[in-house]
Amino acid sequence: MIHVGIVGSEGYAVGELYSLLLNHPDVRLDKVYAPNRRGMKVSELFNDLRDYKSLTFTDEDDFEGLDLLFICLPTGHSERFQREYHLPPELKLIDFSHEHRLAKGDGYVYGLPEAYREEIMAAQKVSVPGSLAMAIELPLIPLAKNMVLNHPLHINSVAGKTEAFARPTPDTTLSYEVIFDNFHVFNPFNHSHEEEVKTILTDLQKSFKQELNLIPMRGNYNRGIYTTAYLNTHIELSVIRQMYEEYFEDKPFVKIVDEYPDVRDTVNTNALLIHVSKHADRLLIVSTMDNLMKGAAGNAIQIMNLMFGLVETTGLQIKPSVF
Repeated sequence: MIHVGIVGSEGYAVGELYSLLLNHPDVRLDKVYAPNRRGMKVSELFNDLRDYKSLTFTDEDDFEGLDLLFICLPTGHSERFQREYHLPPELKLIDFSHEHRLAKGDGYVYGLPEAYREEIMAAQKVSVPGSLAMAIELPLIPLAKNMVLNHPLHINSVAGKTEAFARPTPDTTLSYEVIFDNFHVFNPFNHSHEEEVKTILTDLQKSFKQELNLIPMRGNYNRGIYTTAYLNTHIELSVIRQMYEEYFEDKPFVKIVDEYPDVRDTVNTNALLIHVSKHADRLLIVSTMDNLMKGAAGNAIQIMNLMFGLVETTGLQIKPSVF
């Protein structure tokens, strides 16, 4: 049994993490450290956990006896927490902030299992990628591994509202007005995850120096990220398709599909669906995933499974909510 603790209480992805851990067959969630909510039941904050009324937030900062600690603090607070609190040297860490994703020499491994599985299995500390960055990186890995990213990339990525308001406040709850009848562009060509994507693609394809044109958008749905990317290549579609099928053959959560996927195809799962097609010399890659699952909490569980030598899919075999 893996004894697990969580630091932090806010956000939709954190709520998803609680639920996944409580239902994981090889995990015991022993501690949820959130001093500002001391004594409050977790089920009071996340109603879907009403069956776990004994789980309460604590202000006790003793982390002895834990095997793993999930750090779910706002960016800017994670590194300070690790400096100020005594953490047992053998304690494994999985961090959700962006502070350690691309840092060199701090001992953190970038938590993209489809690219860095062996490194994660041997790691003491792993940083969970940004969900938008992951939604772009994952569908491009086979191209990078085969040195095919040799032309400018044009990417549109549409995120659901739980991505836009990852840490809800009283004035940004997911009301009808917030979710529906609204669709807009934000931070075009200047999103904070762009550098993360470029760094990982360059690591996978050392020669990658191409322009990356990213237009992020916010869609009128609750959860999911729908990404389209295209670039020029003379390589035949059958060869491209074979690259994808061979690379992802042993990656259990990534599937190559024959039709354009829908956002709802991956909601509530840890799956990523990819469709590739050629249009003259343009290669189009279309993908979708759940931003709270594969984009955050589900990927963190996948990372945990690898770090502790469990079957990668343990606790993540969930049916999509397609209706």
